[in-house]
Amino acid sequence: MSHPPADVDPLFEAVAAEMAAWLGDDATGHDLAHGWRVFHTAMELADSYPEADREVLGAAALVHDVHRAMGAGRDAYVHPEDSLEEVAAVLDDAGFPDAKRDAVLHCVALHEEYEYRGDRRDGDRIEVDLLRDADNLDAMGAVGVARCFAYSGAHDRPMWTPDSDDPSAVDHFHEKLLHLREEMHTDAAREVAESRHDFLVAFLERFEAEWYGRA
Repeated sequence: MSHPPADVDPLFEAVAAEMAAWLGDDATGHDLAHGWRVFHTAMELADSYPEADREVLGAAALVHDVHRAMGAGRDAYVHPEDSLEEVAAVLDDAGFPDAKRDAVLHCVALHEEYEYRGDRRDGDRIEVDLLRDADNLDAMGAVGVARCFAYSGAHDRPMWTPDSDDPSAVDHFHEKLLHLREEMHTDAAREVAESRHDFLVAFLERFEAEWYGRA
């Protein structure tokens, strides 16, 4: 799903085309396919929130990971707020409406903050909550497991190091993924998160059993 279905608004196709230059060769799970999944999940969640501005939400979903691409070359984390100038350029080049650009930038700036880390700032727009929820849902369930191992492999991290403090893919489950169910902002997302969280728990149990040859 690195390209949109036929019925997507051409405005979003234009935004995605600009994002392809940023994310086209990503191997960490933050590629354009991720952007489109977040887009579609956010739009489905928005069905329960008619007050949401779908142009703002859809564009924010597609551009939210510019900061990931900015940090890729130096293997360092770049905060979303430090990517807003680049995000604005993407929107401008795609012909996104100037009047809604700041709302998209606001969503991007706040989308990656978490209560479990103690750095969450509450957004003042439903689009912020929907973007956060859609992005976090894509880190859960079967796709979330696949993305976790893809990310770890791209950063030369092993699957698991049970007798070592070195970071691994399994460690990321405990550090972040298992916390995401409690980070949901909307009722629509909480319902989806329950089953995806259960999948993460079941996967870890099976993984550990197979690791030690018990299954």
